[in-house]
Amino acid sequence: MPRYFYHVQDGSNFVDEDGTELSGVEEARTQAVIAAGEALKDHAAKFWNSGDWFMNVVDENGGPVCSLRFSAEHPA
Repeated sequence: MPRYFYHVQDGSNFVDEDGTELSGVEEARTQAVIAAGEALKDHAAKFWNSGDWFMNVVDENGGPVCSLRFSAEHPA
């Protein structure tokens, strides 16, 4: 099974050095959406008005699979 790596930038960088074995690109993209939703839920207060948040998914050769970008603002 191929391995995919989920790198996150949210003001600091998190480099996924372990990766996750998945059946292919479609499953890797689905897992990116699920992981991003969980991260946003768990860190919602930090997310507001904090700039863009990125998740970049690459395959085991470093090839791009997908990128997710999130930002949120609320009126002062």
